[in-house]
Amino acid sequence: MEQKKVLDPFQAWKDVYDKTESYWGKVIGDNMNREEFSQIMGNVLNMNLQYQQAVNEVTNRYFQQVNIPTKEDVANVASLVINVEEKVEALEDRFDDLEDKQENGAVLKREVTKLKSDVKSLDKKLDQVLSLLESQQETQSLLQDMIQEQIQEQSEQLKTQILEKQQELFSEQSGKNVQKSEQPAQK
Repeated sequence: MEQKKVLDPFQAWKDVYDKTESYWGKVIGDNMNREEFSQIMGNVLNMNLQYQQAVNEVTNRYFQQVNIPTKEDVANVASLVINVEEKVEALEDRFDDLEDKQENGAVLKREVTKLKSDVKSLDKKLDQVLSLLESQQETQSLLQDMIQEQIQEQSEQLKTQILEKQQELFSEQSGKNVQKSEQPAQK
């Protein structure tokens, strides 16, 4: 069997495209490399820029008359909103810190209250110790006074005893001396 060539429209289209693309690509490439093309493109870009500026200017004037915010106004408001959000976040952080400090403050307050009660109990105990020391000091001074008095009494008693003994001895010796003096006289 013989294969008949069937006309494929897609293949035909592709062949036409390839041939025209290579020709027109070369023609367009040559034209784009020229100085005139660059000047024309520069002029077109300048015109587009001028047109864009004119449209922006007219649009801004219209928005001002109608009292509608422009793109710049919205951008300014957006930056202000961002600044406000940052400040709100900073305030939230401060509030969190203050809240933490208050929680810590409550704990510290309880601890300070406990310390105050401990100090009061220590103060009472120190007062008791001081009163005991004062009473002990009073007792010591009383004891010293009593011992002083007893020593004075005993020393006076000893003095009197010594004086009595001395008088006794003196009288004994005087009596012996009198007897001795009487004895030679008797002889």
